Amino acid sequence: MALSISSYPALFSAATGVALHHLLFRHGEWDNSAPAIFGSYAAVFVGLNVLKATGPVVGFQDSNVYYLLACHLLGLFSSIIIYRVSFHRLRKFPGPTLAGVTSWYANLLSAKKLHNFEVIDKLHREHGDYVRVGPRELSIKDPRGLPFIYGPASQTTKGPFYDGAQPYISVHSTRDKKDHGRRRKAWDRGFSSKSLRDYEERVTKYAAQLLSVVADNVGQPIEMSRWFNYYSFDIIGDLTFGKSFDMLITGKDAYMLKTLHEQMQSLGPFLHSTWILGLFKLIPGLNSSYLEYFVWVKDQVENRIENVPENPDIFMQLEADFRKGKQTPKDRIHLDGEVNTGLVAGSDSTASTLTNLYYELANAPNFTRLLQSEIDLVKEPTYQELSQMKLLNAAIDETMRLHPAIPSGMQRVTPQKGVMIDDIYIPGDCIVQIPLYSVFRDERSFVKPNEFIPQRWIDRPDLVKNPSAFAPFGLGPFACAGKQLALMEIRRITWGILSRYDISFAKNQTREAFYDGQQDAFTLVCGKLQLIFTERTK
Repeated sequence: MALSISSYPALFSAATGVALHHLLFRHGEWDNSAPAIFGSYAAVFVGLNVLKATGPVVGFQDSNVYYLLACHLLGLFSSIIIYRVSFHRLRKFPGPTLAGVTSWYANLLSAKKLHNFEVIDKLHREHGDYVRVGPRELSIKDPRGLPFIYGPASQTTKGPFYDGAQPYISVHSTRDKKDHGRRRKAWDRGFSSKSLRDYEERVTKYAAQLLSVVADNVGQPIEMSRWFNYYSFDIIGDLTFGKSFDMLITGKDAYMLKTLHEQMQSLGPFLHSTWILGLFKLIPGLNSSYLEYFVWVKDQVENRIENVPENPDIFMQLEADFRKGKQTPKDRIHLDGEVNTGLVAGSDSTASTLTNLYYELANAPNFTRLLQSEIDLVKEPTYQELSQMKLLNAAIDETMRLHPAIPSGMQRVTPQKGVMIDDIYIPGDCIVQIPLYSVFRDERSFVKPNEFIPQRWIDRPDLVKNPSAFAPFGLGPFACAGKQLALMEIRRITWGILSRYDISFAKNQTREAFYDGQQDAFTLVCGKLQLIFTERTK
């Protein structure tokens, strides 16, 4: 054996790469193992160099370590490419050849503007409803797929994207359905009808603060994307930590908001290769912002535990769930993860929906006047009263149809037996996503799909061919727990603004600038929206 190896060291090295692919890497998930894989290669490389420096390595006496490593990698990657192109279980699905070879194809397409949802939509227009967008990743535009991939009876599980949150596991990031069900109970208590009534006064308080900002700038351009972020984040800060971030008062980004958006911008280019996040977390310098942020979260959680507010909040339910457990260091880290989930999910998607709603209202003055007529009939803007407003609810639904908060959809993994979507078979152990942006604008389900027509949800049912194709808050057990709080915030501030002001675009605000400013970083981050508010003359 030693003789054959020494005779053909390059061939042997290449063969080890092929064997490693077929015996190991083809089986299971390796996203979380990226740091260990890179570390192992580095260790082998260093080890061989050390051995060669101290004496000949058996079988490789005359071979250069760099050359042998290159041969090994050539064998490994050649095997991967050939398998993915010619033998992979997704090979029969259409899509760009390079997408089937590497997930970096889709990453590079979306990296320039971080418009992943547009990139995927274009691929669907070129290749159809089922498009291979990664080596084991399938994008499904077929609206029939929603219940099979996301519905209550779906056999799919969350994909490796959610492991990017480790070690801060939460109701959002856990991939274990039983664990999710246990964690979800605390969130459901936190958003119960009774809890929402307790939160209503605080939502009203922050709506008043935002209205004060608008009143101080009547007739002047206001960048409302920023102020809607302040509004939603101040509310969730109060409901999580018992205190506001005071952004509506100071007019400045709090540490949390600034850091979150920076991290989301970093995440955006890697939505199809989230394994790289595990590497970033371990590289000194690159991981500094991430480490500092979770130190901040930990400090906020400890401060909230020590200072219990008079008013009930979401944190009470999360802490109660934590107290029921063993309260190990791991459990404590998971509590930080739950809190972080609440901060992000309870604010960012609300802010983006508000921003897009006001973009559409400013662009549809005739409908906005109708909405104001409905608003004028409301005497007491309670949660119950506002929830009955047909035009307002229709405007919100239409906004979420055109601008879903998670435009590229949620990542899932098919069970080993695969999934049947009517007559289409999706093989097992494949990553699947339904791009909500594309499905919600599909003309097979919606007439004039790219137009803002809220009446389609009230008295124009002819404009909705397939109501089941619309699921802005998700389906099944993973559906958004904070849906009613988000709607409360949106309805309350919209009633407050439109009952007092007319809205229009600032002179320099264009549709192109607004859409170009959007970023798909799992959740949708909006571009700048310059609006002018003028007092109504009723």
